Amino acid sequence: MNTETGKFYRWPLTVLCLGIVAVLAACGSVTPLPAGAVQLRMDGGALEVQDQESGWVPVGGETTFELVGQLEGTDPWMVTGNTFAVRESTQIAEGLEAGDLVSVKGIILEDGTWLANAIEPAEEPQTAPTIVLIGKVDSTDPWVVNGITLSVTGDTTISGEIAPGRIVRVEILLLDDGTWEVLSIAPLSDFTEVPGCATVTARIVSVNGNEIQFAGWPVITLGEDVNIEDEAGNEATLGPDQTVLVVVCAAEDGQFAITAIVVLKTSDEGGSGNGGKVLVCHKPEKKGGHTLSIAEPAVPAHLAHGDKLGPCP
Repeated sequence: MNTETGKFYRWPLTVLCLGIVAVLAACGSVTPLPAGAVQLRMDGGALEVQDQESGWVPVGGETTFELVGQLEGTDPWMVTGNTFAVRESTQIAEGLEAGDLVSVKGIILEDGTWLANAIEPAEEPQTAPTIVLIGKVDSTDPWVVNGITLSVTGDTTISGEIAPGRIVRVEILLLDDGTWEVLSIAPLSDFTEVPGCATVTARIVSVNGNEIQFAGWPVITLGEDVNIEDEAGNEATLGPDQTVLVVVCAAEDGQFAITAIVVLKTSDEGGSGNGGKVLVCHKPEKKGGHTLSIAEPAVPAHLAHGDKLGPCP
């Protein structure tokens, strides 16, 4: 078991309480995950849970993705030239057929596997296929996020100062020839190393009292001592469809405990306050452009690069 993979956590709130096991004990009681109900381990950078057949399956990784594109096949699952692994717990909508516009949400594992947690019809109108990655920056020269090298150009919008170790949101346009065009890279927050703990990115499916369901995870019962905060360190409320960082630390008895959950504010949230989507024509001067569905706060940056409001002709 490897619990010292390079993970990170925002510094202001009780970082010492999220350090080594001895410090965890000193910071007060930490409620472990229910024994016999949910058994977790860290392996190869992925958080794994023990299934009913006593096998281990990944439920969390450092990077999440969401791809919206055309479904090309189901054996294997392929969307816009990208192949995804699925498992028994993957939520797959019924009746999906080749040619449908779908949204695939999941995690990228340490070995580079793109594992789908959910495959469902896309709710937005037909637009150019896009990928949204939320993950850790490995390098900025060249740009590498979670082992994925990104071809950043002068047209890529980069917000703020970004250094290795930062969590970022990357918007990518999938071109017809199978290559990627990186549209934007934006930081989410500052984090520091937490020895003995793992921090994985997850998306919330549902919250019922102190029970929480992350995409691809079993239902977890949270203890009353779990810190739930936003990126600024303020108390936060958990809800469906939020993207969060889950801090999992080793407890003294050898089990794991969720000690903190940080709600990440992506560019789909905040800014305008309504989380609305806007259609723009990206690079209309090049072969008619590509129609993109973007968050309202991202509109000014796209217009500054020559994009036009509304769908492409």
